[in-house]
Amino acid sequence: MKINLKRVKDCKVQMQVEVDANTAEGRYLEVMRDFPRAAQLAVFREGKAPMELVEKRYEAQAREEVLKSLIPEVYHRSVQDQKVSPVTLPKISDVKYQRGQKLVFHAEFEESPNFSVKNYKGIGLKRVSSEIAHDELEKGIQSLLESRATFDPILEVRPVQQGDFIAADLEVWKDGVYIPGKNGVLLSVEPAAEDDFFDKILGANIHDTREILRNGQPSTRLKVTDLLKKNVPALDEDLAKSLGRQTVDEFRESIRKELVSYKQRDSIEKMKQELFQKLLKMANFSLPESLVEKQKERLFEQTRRQYTQAGVPQETWKEELPGLEGELDLKAKEQVKLYFILQKISELEKIEPDEVEIVEKLKALCAQSGRALEEVRRVFEDDLRESMREKMTVDFLIANAKFEEN
Repeated sequence: MKINLKRVKDCKVQMQVEVDANTAEGRYLEVMRDFPRAAQLAVFREGKAPMELVEKRYEAQAREEVLKSLIPEVYHRSVQDQKVSPVTLPKISDVKYQRGQKLVFHAEFEESPNFSVKNYKGIGLKRVSSEIAHDELEKGIQSLLESRATFDPILEVRPVQQGDFIAADLEVWKDGVYIPGKNGVLLSVEPAAEDDFFDKILGANIHDTREILRNGQPSTRLKVTDLLKKNVPALDEDLAKSLGRQTVDEFRESIRKELVSYKQRDSIEKMKQELFQKLLKMANFSLPESLVEKQKERLFEQTRRQYTQAGVPQETWKEELPGLEGELDLKAKEQVKLYFILQKISELEKIEPDEVEIVEKLKALCAQSGRALEEVRRVFEDDLRESMREKMTVDFLIANAKFEEN
């Protein structure tokens, strides 16, 4: 077998493989031996046709079977011999093969980038203290009380005042395009810099209609349907008990613990983002274009779903998505680059997930999906292993970082 490998651009690889005539002929004969069993030719019983007639009748099919079986086998052996790590399926072309001659084919694919990364231990990271100050606790408690507030009608017949809340029916225009409105929307009557809502609604009465301008253009037509007052409950023992605590002090302590937990999670997430940005600057290398394009497509789809779930009309997000192309392209490149950097570090540090833990997670997926273990393993094991390895690598880097308390 002869292999001619050429790296043409970035991570693209072109490989020409020649399989000697003896190997190709041997595979042809193996394939042809199976044909007499199924061959049905006139005047001969099944499986009893002479080999010469079988070969003549099934020569084209046998050739196809040789190519289907031998090319993938030889390709995988070739990339192993050349110590190449493909990250895409090969495009097979220029296949040349005739009975009794050598098999030649051309394979093009993208490989993992070749780069080095150093000094990844001891990366400086900022760590936010999880201590909760008194004013943070009070703010958290007030936020929870606000979330349990009720909005009761103001019985007094009067115009809208600052600090009121109104229920309103809305009609909306965005860039001159009408967007179906909503009824009974709750709005706070407070000054807003981006439009003239406050000026227009102040002094309005129930059933009055106002047209709101944004940047000098009509954006909303609003009809006041109710005038409301916000009633925030007092923090007392009855409220504490309704929330599963026996006393006000127990309630305050539970809120403090929740805030500490949130602050710890937020601190870890911020450290990860800082770590990722610093890792991205530690190595420069070309990226497989096809992987970047696939990741970009995933990001587009995620963004589209977010627009849909937020109730944004299809015609609106279709107009906006093309404008996000540059941003999503950059994000896709960063994510693919970070993937290879973390993969490289995991190789250098020999980070591998525990096999027992993998099996336990696969069994849990079996219980959730109702599928057999072998099917779940075939579908999910590679992704699960990769995800666990990546998490372990990030945990390793954070555990070996140098922290600056903030």
